[in-house]
Amino acid sequence: MKIEKWAIVPKTAPAIIRNCPGCRRKTAFHSSESFRMNANGNKIDVWLIYRCEKCDFSWNLDIYTRISPGFLDRRLYERFQQNDRTTALEYGCCKEILSRNKAEALWEQVEYDVEITKLPLLQTQLSQKQYKKTQISPTECGQEFIKEKILVTIYNQYGLPLRLDKLLCSHFGWSRKEAVKMEEEGFLRILSGGKGCKAKIPKFMEIEIYES
Repeated sequence: MKIEKWAIVPKTAPAIIRNCPGCRRKTAFHSSESFRMNANGNKIDVWLIYRCEKCDFSWNLDIYTRISPGFLDRRLYERFQQNDRTTALEYGCCKEILSRNKAEALWEQVEYDVEITKLPLLQTQLSQKQYKKTQISPTECGQEFIKEKILVTIYNQYGLPLRLDKLLCSHFGWSRKEAVKMEEEGFLRILSGGKGCKAKIPKFMEIEIYES
């Protein structure tokens, strides 16, 4: 049996559609992965800078407004100062912040990587007792025998609105129809965290796959 951890990591934050004063129409603004910080007396403002893809006009995504310097963890403060790329990605993907700024994010255009790590069973969040209850015996599927079982723990830390079947089809080369059939016949099972292969992936889920 294979035990794997899949971490879904966007390559960039989603672009934002908004009116551009330079272009005088709606355009896509992309994260520059740079922060702007402004000290006003004993208060600090923090923004993530976006730029129009057409004319380079800048727009600031409000991260923190009029906060005390002591409110920020020192390490986070330094990451803002250093324009840390991972921090910019985290805030650019934060749905709460996007909503607060009334930003129309183009999630469907976000490209992503899947970072795969092989793990021993004891490092998964699924207990041995719970796992045994979910096991099914390998059976014959069409003309092929099921050869190997894979337990996959999926982490969607950035909350990408990605369907499980799309992820699996991309990784295994299945069609959507094949993914649905796998689930219907018990060769793809949701063990925790998800609602089915057609549903969007939550921040954490575990699945079991019988690979032919």
